[in-house]
Amino acid sequence: MTDDDSLWDRPRQARSEPSVEVSESGGPDDVPGTPRAAHRHRAAPTGGMRRALLLIGMTLVLPGSAQLLAGSKAVGRAAVRVLILLAVAAGAVWWRLGRNGIVVWSLHPAVLSAVEATLVVLGLCWAALLVDAWRLGRPRGMGVAPRVLCTGLALGMIAAIGTPVTYAVQLASAQRDLITTLIQPGPVAKLYEGRLNIAILGGDGGLDRSGIRTDQDAVASIDVHTGKALLISIPRNLQYAQFPPGSTMADKFPNGFPQFFYAIYEYGSQHPELFPGARNPGATATESAMAQMLGIPIQYYVTLNLQGFTSLIDSLGGLTIRVAQRLPIGGGHKTGACDLPGGGCREGAPNPILGYIEPGLQKLDGYHALWYARSRSSTTDYDRMSRERCVLNGILKQMDPLTVLTHYKSLVSSAKNVVKTDLTQGALDVLVKTAAATKKSNVTDLQLQPPLIDPQFPAVQPIRDLVRQAIDASNAVPTTPTYEAASRITPKNGKKTRVKPATTAPPGAVAIVSLDQVCQYS
Repeated sequence: MTDDDSLWDRPRQARSEPSVEVSESGGPDDVPGTPRAAHRHRAAPTGGMRRALLLIGMTLVLPGSAQLLAGSKAVGRAAVRVLILLAVAAGAVWWRLGRNGIVVWSLHPAVLSAVEATLVVLGLCWAALLVDAWRLGRPRGMGVAPRVLCTGLALGMIAAIGTPVTYAVQLASAQRDLITTLIQPGPVAKLYEGRLNIAILGGDGGLDRSGIRTDQDAVASIDVHTGKALLISIPRNLQYAQFPPGSTMADKFPNGFPQFFYAIYEYGSQHPELFPGARNPGATATESAMAQMLGIPIQYYVTLNLQGFTSLIDSLGGLTIRVAQRLPIGGGHKTGACDLPGGGCREGAPNPILGYIEPGLQKLDGYHALWYARSRSSTTDYDRMSRERCVLNGILKQMDPLTVLTHYKSLVSSAKNVVKTDLTQGALDVLVKTAAATKKSNVTDLQLQPPLIDPQFPAVQPIRDLVRQAIDASNAVPTTPTYEAASRITPKNGKKTRVKPATTAPPGAVAIVSLDQVCQYS
């Protein structure tokens, strides 16, 4: 056994060194140069520091192991048992629920509260074991430098475990706050042919606007079994939208809503008395028009404040997208008096052009991504709607787990300013379970625009037939689509540029397109 080993286990009386007695007032063994003093000067710092470093390191790797070796064995056994229990429980949960099931659980406020409390308790217990390991290393018997080193190491280890634990608690708290703010308690609504149909209403106040106008009106129809998603886009300038027979809006507008479709949301918001009990009268009014025109029930809505996408995209580090043509930042005209027949508005004074977004593959920050979506002074409304869909789809496609994790708190803060919805907890659970399949498959898009429909005088039944065909075609598309329609960019000068389709459309299929093909994210 070495001298260092003797410092671990043997009492002072058993050490092989000259037996010299020490009086209370000091004695020969305290005199510098005596064998005992020389041995203490040589061995205590080296062996004590090694002991302290080892005990602290053991506690970091296996909490409780230092106590089993040199401290309270009861404490050590309890710590190891808790560690084993947690490992077994985590394995059982993973085996029973799988990744998707765990994600679903992580979206329940009660589970998130339990996770927060558990992380705090485990972090404090681990820190206490590190402090005890430092105590067991007997740093007081060392010199000043070794004592400072061991104390600094112990504090560093506590910070090393405290930082990720604290961050995890903050993430759980942010997640719980987001869920309780946006999501309503309750089960999922009755499915329609195995599908959830969710109204996507995107808009912002914009320049010289009073209230919200939904420039992006679409329905996301998602097959909850396969994850295949169809986006049905309604033109913002569609007029005479119908409402379900017997509804208050149908009674008020028997010949259809005379203004553009985007004005329905604003009208509903300004007349909440027509929708008693509705939390968002504007969304309720728009949902009812969508359901009647498309011939499918709308179970939920999600409103998106496009102006707030600036901070959301910045939190993701930007949006990579291929810009098809030069797009002005600014331009267009201010809104003039809305006194035209049928409820239209006159154009006001022109807005200045502040710059341009150049063609080519670019990584756009939030400001430029917003203008990519909303620029329309050199292109048509239909092109603007298409670009807005590209931005929405691109955000979903480019949300990789690492980016979301590292920017989660800022994403949550942005989301609360961008999104409003009536999704229930049950609906959220269903959507999360299908999210991976939806992300892997290409989202298909049906654009209800000329020449498919006449926005000024839309016929309801032909539109419903198109939607029915699009749903059937979306169900028939394999996970890796075999049919993708051309990308169409239509400037106001009438010229068209096309991207050649990947393959030929199946006979009789409605012209649905793949947003990945149209938008080109690489």
